[in-house]
Amino acid sequence: MQMKITGRHVEVTAALKQYIEARTKRLEHYGPKLSPIQVILGVEKFRHTAEVVLTLNGAVIQAKTSTKDLYASIDQSFDKINSQMRKHKEKLVARKAARGSALRTPLIEREPEPKSASIKISRPSLRRLTIADAVESLGEKPSSFVVFVNATSNRVQVVRRSEQGTVELIDPQPA
Repeated sequence: MQMKITGRHVEVTAALKQYIEARTKRLEHYGPKLSPIQVILGVEKFRHTAEVVLTLNGAVIQAKTSTKDLYASIDQSFDKINSQMRKHKEKLVARKAARGSALRTPLIEREPEPKSASIKISRPSLRRLTIADAVESLGEKPSSFVVFVNATSNRVQVVRRSEQGTVELIDPQPA
């Protein structure tokens, strides 16, 4: 990554160059399409300014900050650049996702799916019974069932009479 550092009324020392290079390395994860970064440092009385300008995928991104400390100005400028680059990348990803979903929409109208049967939900309160009491309340009718809370185990269970007349205990919650 190329970098151009300019100083206005300030000498750009090796320490400043090294500090700015360390801050620009954090921007590399946004992609290899970063143009040369231009950093302009300036000092006027007690006001230290840092301006960072670069282009990312054709979009110009710049930030300028003034504080009483030059290093703080550099930090704030690079933080602004970082947030602007993150927003730009999120916008590109969102646009790409929107374009991809637009391509996936069918051009031919499909037949409407058949409507499913409406389901009525009822939530009756379950009686607390023993297994023997549940079998007694079952009756003699084939294919009848009783859903109950077992009084001894506190679990929901089902007693069912089969077509052959046998009684079956269904325990949907295994131990």
